[in-house]
Amino acid sequence: MTDALHTPVWQDLARSKRESVAAKIPEAWRLPSHITASFHENATLSVLDVPHTSGILTQQEIEITENYNATELVQLMRDRKLKSIELVTAFCKRAAVAQQCVNCLTEIMFEEAMDRARECDDYLEKEGRPIGPLHGLPISLKDSCNVKGVHATIGYVSFISHPPAAMNGMLVGILQAAGAVFHCKTNLPQTMMTADSHNNVFGRTLNPNNLSLTAGGSTGGEAALIAMKGSVLGVATDIAGSGRIPPLCCGISSIKPTASRIPFAGNVPPGRLGSPSGIIPVIGPCGRSVQDYELFLKTVITARPWEVDGNVLNVPWRMVQPCTQPLRFGLVRGCKERPLHPPIARALHTAATLLKSHGHTIVLLDEKVPDLYQAAILSAKNFLLDPEMTPLKYIQASGEPMIPSLPTAAVKELEGWKPSLEELWDMNIERMSICRKWHDILVGEKLDAVISCGYQATAVPHDTYGLPIYTVLQNLLNVSPMRHNCWQVLSARH
Repeated sequence: MTDALHTPVWQDLARSKRESVAAKIPEAWRLPSHITASFHENATLSVLDVPHTSGILTQQEIEITENYNATELVQLMRDRKLKSIELVTAFCKRAAVAQQCVNCLTEIMFEEAMDRARECDDYLEKEGRPIGPLHGLPISLKDSCNVKGVHATIGYVSFISHPPAAMNGMLVGILQAAGAVFHCKTNLPQTMMTADSHNNVFGRTLNPNNLSLTAGGSTGGEAALIAMKGSVLGVATDIAGSGRIPPLCCGISSIKPTASRIPFAGNVPPGRLGSPSGIIPVIGPCGRSVQDYELFLKTVITARPWEVDGNVLNVPWRMVQPCTQPLRFGLVRGCKERPLHPPIARALHTAATLLKSHGHTIVLLDEKVPDLYQAAILSAKNFLLDPEMTPLKYIQASGEPMIPSLPTAAVKELEGWKPSLEELWDMNIERMSICRKWHDILVGEKLDAVISCGYQATAVPHDTYGLPIYTVLQNLLNVSPMRHNCWQVLSARH
């Protein structure tokens, strides 16, 4: 119902949800309203220095959140040079500041996190050993990750009425058993299928480097939070670049594992289950340190996740010795439909030149690889296979409008396209052909890695990102952007 005296019901629901989350920020951690009033999506401000100038964090807390990676922080706690409660409090404070600057959080779990941190400290004191390899470490989670007792609205107003999660997702359970402390969940787009982390429940996440630019999506809340140093390690999902686009927009990093390597079960899906698509969503870490990704992945894989999620491959963790011989790198310099902007082209050229100067070989692949744009269109078809259009039904269920970035993410070549069983058959043949051609190039050229860009530009204005042709390719091929001795994609960004 809506008229001059009444707002739509969906707006009331969304407002109530936002207020309930905001109320969990302690008064002592709140920024003055005259400061937060300047933080909006049209401002060209950088807010990266706000944690320094706010007066909310002590000098020690600033140093804790800025000067160490996750691996180092865990070691400090093991050595009893730092308590988990000190660490978690520092990151909770910084996450609270980040939320008020860039609107990156969906669920605040500060009190629960500090209770858990005290448990970790007590355990170490009594048992003389850490709970596990992630002992006392605060980790942030994308909103789609289920945490027992916590909501997961994933950007749909119609999901606000859903009960809190009855149990942890499989990955969340493994991380928790390893000693992790969850202090917040982070924002994402309505449908989780655009590169702008914006929805009608929580609003838009802003880029801390420049508030007028996109933070990326769909893991934009994580990237913005980590860029603000409100988290040292986070969990991202990825089906077309969702775990890599936000890092390249916000200036952090991430790893996209291959499908069925890290347990995905227990995440809240934005659409219909049982998709016949050949592109499988994956889950992995994002943060500030490659060393931390080894800690994260080794922790999860050594926990034998295939025993709790039957979709995970039974492939144990293996230590691989670094290669000491010169390497052969393939170089892909873009496609004509999405030509590279000068800073991106320059970054690729600089990377290739630096590698050559160290004795490595660069092989140009521009004329050899299958058409990148056509591969992206094929990928987009895979995302349109649901004849029920379930995400649209979730939107319509509350009466909320579609966010502006959804239409801009549409592919004009697929306007009016409808899937059929015959079309699906042809799509699978085309996908296998593209995979085979890439495999033949990698083997034929004896390549150790491929260098490409994550996007044709740096971060762009809100709602203008469009089709992610340079990241969806790795999802289509089911390869990892950091996979030793097979495929390594070095994301180029200025």
